[in-house]
Amino acid sequence: MLTYRFDTLKEAELAVGGLSEPSKMPSYAWSISAKRCNTGSKLAKIKGSVCYNCYALKGRYMFGNVQDALERRFNAWTSNREKWVDAMIYIMHNKKHIVDGKVFRWFDSGDIQGGDMLDDINTVAWASPSIRFWLPTKEYKLIRNYNIKATEIAPNLVIRVSAPNVDKGFTDIKGNFKYISTVYKKDNIHKAMGQVCPSSKQDNKCGSCRACWSDKVSEVSYLAH
Repeated sequence: MLTYRFDTLKEAELAVGGLSEPSKMPSYAWSISAKRCNTGSKLAKIKGSVCYNCYALKGRYMFGNVQDALERRFNAWTSNREKWVDAMIYIMHNKKHIVDGKVFRWFDSGDIQGGDMLDDINTVAWASPSIRFWLPTKEYKLIRNYNIKATEIAPNLVIRVSAPNVDKGFTDIKGNFKYISTVYKKDNIHKAMGQVCPSSKQDNKCGSCRACWSDKVSEVSYLAH
């Protein structure tokens, strides 16, 4: 039972600060500024890390209107979490492109801000069983602790933990994560242990691939930007 009721999608989207439409993705997404990444902001300063030269800290992501939109989404969550959750659930059940496509991405920019945000995302997933959710993250400690808490993750929510360094696989991080991703340079992509992202061969788009969302794919390997 939702506490907040919405008469229109426009009203619900306003309550979550709006959605983003990544050009590569087959889905909408919800994101915040990459400047707010806790672990990612540290990795961005380290040459050789997957966050060094971050795509979400340059280009169109740095346009004033885009930065405003990213902050608007973050503020929508912090100002009223319960309303944000109910609005997200309404959107998942009523926005045609999401209902038809059956996939949604969290954070094409930014990352989880803490256990409360992960709780809310998990609640949205449980309430939207027909949608598959992909959550890429580098918040290793947070995910480890969340698993230790034995919080039941919705079966349609794939939390895919990203390796911190290019070309090193997943050797640098302690923890038994169910779903992971790795990044390799072109000359080393043959070393990839996971399913290789096909976007570089199809106009930088997902196409029909849904590996990132799949609970059958334990590791996805990306070509470095």
